[in-house]
Amino acid sequence: MRELGSLIKQARIDRGLKQVDVGEKILYTQPVISRIENGRHLQPHILDQLVTILEVDPRVAAKMRRLNESSTAHRGEARLKATPKWFRDIVAAEQDAAQVLSWTGERISGQLQCESYMLEQFAAHGRKDVDDAVAERLDRGELLTRYPERSYDFLLSESALLRVVRARTVNPFVALDQIKHLVRLTEDHPWVRIRFVPFDAGLYVPPDLTIFKFAGDQGNFSYGETSNGIQRSSCETFRTDLHAWESLSRQALSGEQSRELLEQAKQALPKRSSS
Repeated sequence: MRELGSLIKQARIDRGLKQVDVGEKILYTQPVISRIENGRHLQPHILDQLVTILEVDPRVAAKMRRLNESSTAHRGEARLKATPKWFRDIVAAEQDAAQVLSWTGERISGQLQCESYMLEQFAAHGRKDVDDAVAERLDRGELLTRYPERSYDFLLSESALLRVVRARTVNPFVALDQIKHLVRLTEDHPWVRIRFVPFDAGLYVPPDLTIFKFAGDQGNFSYGETSNGIQRSSCETFRTDLHAWESLSRQALSGEQSRELLEQAKQALPKRSSS
């Protein structure tokens, strides 16, 4: 990816533009353009915008697209040690989705977990490859920071939050770290929404599901995790899953109300001693 970044940088210099100039044209900040030039993978439509803005020669543009497609095909596979093979296609798709809609009824989504909470969860399930598992999950969580142009909307049951606060298997200080992590995500990442569905919503609660939408609505799909692995949607079940998620979303608390619920959870947990 460094070669692609170098080509983009050279094209920008050839046009006499600064990083901030390019960023303004595609609604990115200067630091994001800097990361692109340092070799960050790009969604295809973003690369197309850069090719147009920088008036890249067609032959160079074709090379850029080949490099980007190659990174899509190969990135992650070599470094994924703890992630099950049946989940690796999901990890790859997760990195390219323009919008992610998630629902978890009794747990905190992996992408929303802080490191200490991950460690405790993996240890509780007897994982032997904890270091690799945590590193790979943290990398998934970093997507929330790397791609401010994307939209993430996480719905969680109020009971998922209660499990963190009251579960005897969770160290209360780890629970506090997790709650603070959720609060920071809502404060520092305005493109990430975390909302809770209250107990009294009175809805049919579907199994956990995640919906991926891509640029141009090409290849959209949803999936759920089962005891047999991943269950990906068909065209019909995708519409059903989207309808179920939208129904939950309509009953969910607002972002502000959800933050208030998180603050209440913080107050219910012991604080670390400053001494």
